Amino acid sequence: MARRFTVPGTVALLTSSLLACAPLKTLEAPAKPDLVWYRQDASETFTKSDLETCGSTPSPAKTLAACMQAKGYLLVDRPVAEILQVHALKDKGLPVGTIAERLQLSKTKVETYLAEGYELPESPALGRLPVEILSKVGKPAVKPLIGALTSDDLLVRRQAVDALGRIGDPRAVDPLLATLNDHDSLVRGHAIEALGRIKDPKAVPPLIALLSGKDEQPHVRMSAAEALGTIKDNRALEPLVLALLDEHWGVRSRAAQALGQLGDPRAVGCLIGALQDKEPAVRGHAAEALGIMSDGRAVKPLTAALEDPDREVRKKAALALRRLTGTEFKVR
Repeated sequence: MARRFTVPGTVALLTSSLLACAPLKTLEAPAKPDLVWYRQDASETFTKSDLETCGSTPSPAKTLAACMQAKGYLLVDRPVAEILQVHALKDKGLPVGTIAERLQLSKTKVETYLAEGYELPESPALGRLPVEILSKVGKPAVKPLIGALTSDDLLVRRQAVDALGRIGDPRAVDPLLATLNDHDSLVRGHAIEALGRIKDPKAVPPLIALLSGKDEQPHVRMSAAEALGTIKDNRALEPLVLALLDEHWGVRSRAAQALGQLGDPRAVGCLIGALQDKEPAVRGHAAEALGIMSDGRAVKPLTAALEDPDREVRKKAALALRRLTGTEFKVR
């Protein structure tokens, strides 16, 4: 069984082994993807040992691929694995020449991977990688991930919006805004969260529209409220106040939390009213928001909230009062 190791440490290319477990249509394709096994914490010796162990398994039902995956390895495009390796060594302070020697890459290739404008080639496999891996790849993955936003594969779209939010590159803002119309509500929710992380003011009007009832899914409206609170744009004040009346308690709760993040004193009266909401989560977030805003008008209603039937609400009211008055309040 042929195996070739060209990048020591965590990357090992399987030649005939991968072909043996690939689907027939892949074998018939004119160009085969250059795939390697990758695991961040595996040394060269450890990786080779795992490959030997998995390659010699006596059970035909347990393929080499299944064995490696069970050990925590991922099958990724070679450039993805190499760029992760290069950046990991660069983060340790190694110079380009040492990185090239250690990974058996040319110095030019290492410099290319480290260049500010480097972009990974598009690959169908990229969007299927765990979000944690994609976010570690960083900016080189942005362009192919933007391309993945229109994939027919639902999982790929979900992974792509999540990864783009974690990377936080402003190039993703317009494509993510377009994704707010995706037919899958989880993709829309992840896109909203991504826009909240990037914090581009351009996203505020579309997020307000979703919060204000354009999207019928409560979890999408909840995400919109959270994102608006994170962006902290005062254009969201009135929509968030109105969201305190949303039919779903989760939206009301996130709206109260977001108003606290905005910190606009015009919301104090409405947050005081939210202390009477029928749902403890809403009352609790209203109490927290009032504590953050440090407005004296909240002292009396928060003192009354110390008698709330829900203990968590009472605790949050006591903490808010401590912030407002500097006095410790016992919670029964």
